[in-house]
Amino acid sequence: MKKDYILELPRNQYDRLANAFEWDDVWFIRFDPEADTVTFKMSEEQRKRYSKYASETENKNIPKKFRATYLITQIFLPRNIKQYEVTA
Repeated sequence: MKKDYILELPRNQYDRLANAFEWDDVWFIRFDPEADTVTFKMSEEQRKRYSKYASETENKNIPKKFRATYLITQIFLPRNIKQYEVTA
């Protein structure tokens, strides 16, 4: 079963993720200027790929420029993603 997530983040957090990674704008769904949030779509495969940067110990296998992404990638951990998920 292929799982997709529809997530809503504060705009500044979305911008940090976009600047830290090669972020693809096709995931973008909408921007809410009143709430200053961004809604976007992500697959389970993408979630797993980004959650590997959220490890608590420094992983030497991760390129140095991505090691500073620990805090912004916490949302992709299974225990945290539900609070950002949008329900229809």
